[in-house]
Amino acid sequence: MMIVKLIIVVLLVWTGFWFLKKFRKPDACIDQNSSVNKMLACSVCKVHIPENEAIIQNNKVYCSKEHLE
Repeated sequence: MMIVKLIIVVLLVWTGFWFLKKFRKPDACIDQNSSVNKMLACSVCKVHIPENEAIIQNNKVYCSKEHLE
């Protein structure tokens, strides 16, 4: 009878942890150091590149120095 109680307690604890893991906020899983960059299309070739890698001049977006010229 003691082993049945132990199995029930272990299953309840496991179920509790499973529910906590499943229903916690998704923001807790995201690395706080990572930032999301907006993707921009090059004005010349239409290739999408992250905003932090784009060359922006005269309100136009370029993927490389060659397309800027």
